[in-house]
Amino acid sequence: MRRKKKTTIVTFEARERMTIHRGPRRVIAWCDQCGVEVLMVTPNEAATIARTDARAIFRGLEAGEIHFIESERGALMICAKSIRAIES
Repeated sequence: MRRKKKTTIVTFEARERMTIHRGPRRVIAWCDQCGVEVLMVTPNEAATIARTDARAIFRGLEAGEIHFIESERGALMICAKSIRAIES
């Protein structure tokens, strides 16, 4: 008598969620290139949003693909809208 092969199929679903915890103050500022007020983030936060590293963000800044401003204290702030534009 011949044995039948038994096949088991396993299916799973994975979900991913990204959360950026910020201080109590969000930075909303005018982006000259976008022409609107947008959320401004730090280079590290921008890298997290774009799922890349800070070096890639700085390359995008140098190439003019990512918009930025400098805060009153001299900190580099990156336009979150321009990050989403290069991400897709």
